[in-house]
Amino acid sequence: MTRDAKSRARIAEHWRASELGDTGTEQAIYAVGAVLDYPRCGERFRGRAKIQAQRGGHPGGAGRADPGVEGSSHSQDGQGPPGRGRSS
Repeated sequence: MTRDAKSRARIAEHWRASELGDTGTEQAIYAVGAVLDYPRCGERFRGRAKIQAQRGGHPGGAGRADPGVEGSSHSQDGQGPPGRGRSS
């Protein structure tokens, strides 16, 4: 399996878990050193535990099948390219 195929499978698993309300599996995608940025408001969450806490309390987060994300980006080291946000 290629790296791209593995990444796509992990993302699909993440969204399936989200649809089922399985927050443990849903949150497992985040690396220990992951960074979650919201460029529009300037918020930044560093580390899996902080991202999990933020996502668990976010109205568009865990357990929602289509959580329209507006302007967020994720990287494993804080240096990655910005993600493509979706607007709901």
